[in-house]
Amino acid sequence: MTTKTIFQRTRFFLAVEGQGEQSFIKWLGELADHNGLHVTLDCQPLGGGGYRKMLERTIRYRRKKERHKAKATFLLVDSDRSVHDDGWTISELQTEAAKNKIELYLQIPNQEGLLLRMLPNNERLQPNIATVRRQLLSIWSEYQKPVDARMLASKFTLADLQRVAKVDAELKKLLLIIGFGVK
Repeated sequence: MTTKTIFQRTRFFLAVEGQGEQSFIKWLGELADHNGLHVTLDCQPLGGGGYRKMLERTIRYRRKKERHKAKATFLLVDSDRSVHDDGWTISELQTEAAKNKIELYLQIPNQEGLLLRMLPNNERLQPNIATVRRQLLSIWSEYQKPVDARMLASKFTLADLQRVAKVDAELKKLLLIIGFGVK
């Protein structure tokens, strides 16, 4: 009689800005499953707002989910948020996130910028917030906001993420903590 090994899944809590980021995490979870990683990516959309509000919501949601004992907590936000709502700068967000043991992943300048950089030969682009959507649509005309996980799966692979992670230290950190290698 053979015994089947049941692997314990490692849980990560990811607070994200909105629906597009939630779809990104769903797709990332599908990639993890496909690549044999035994992880659960517990995602909570925050509904936007300023950096302070999103960090406070992340802390509150994490407290509610403490019974699940996540290995790490992430906050995924757009870097262009520093001009919104509560006036916190990226530096202030980084300081407060670190104090609260929250890993920060800033999408530069936003999720559309990340997606643009995931397209072939674009990983080193530094998209401008004013033109990033137009640039993305010029290459990927089917793109619609918020992007869904199926659309991401039809357009991108883990190799696309890994290619961008070579030049994006925060994305690299996210992938490495979850268990993806960066080749």
